[in-house]
Amino acid sequence: MAVMLAATSIGSKFVLDADAVRTCVDTLRAGGLVVHPTDTVYGLAADPFQEAAVARVYAAKQRPRDLSVSVCVADVSDIFRFGEQTPLAEAFCAKNLPGPYTVVLRARAEAPTAVLSKDGRLGFRVPAHPIPRLLAKRVGPITSTSANLHGKSPTVTCDEARAQLGDAVDVYVDGGPATLGVESTVVDLTGPRANVLRSGTVPKES
Repeated sequence: MAVMLAATSIGSKFVLDADAVRTCVDTLRAGGLVVHPTDTVYGLAADPFQEAAVARVYAAKQRPRDLSVSVCVADVSDIFRFGEQTPLAEAFCAKNLPGPYTVVLRARAEAPTAVLSKDGRLGFRVPAHPIPRLLAKRVGPITSTSANLHGKSPTVTCDEARAQLGDAVDVYVDGGPATLGVESTVVDLTGPRANVLRSGTVPKES
């Protein structure tokens, strides 16, 4: 049975106490799955360097394996440990992150291979939310995919995520409703200019 944890509201932010953080970190390091709030929708985290954990993400979401999964990192600088650092990527990330974007870059050799696209690209998120960034800081990159069944609507509350994913997930972190309630905007930065692949919280025109 899944473990339920509640984040504490401090002003407009939700934080986890030390025991809750330890539970999440231990679960991820052991190959488990953690559902958590983000600035956009609820996310499903696993250690992307553990192939078995990534397989569990796909199974929990009933997601086709040919669809790649992005990762969340703690800070903008961490993106370029695993993704190609170009002037365009540097400028876009400096201006827009942390925030509701997923940026797609060519992966470096250090990137987790289990979540790469077929052509060697990887999506990165630095959410404007303390919980996923804290987990990424403690564990390293974590998977960044919405906590819902493939083809279903993204979830904006912990209860919605649990209703869809159930006991396929080890730990659920309830941090209240997701602030924006819409998936991130996906921007491909591998070419000479930014190319919007999915319009999410930010209109494509912007």
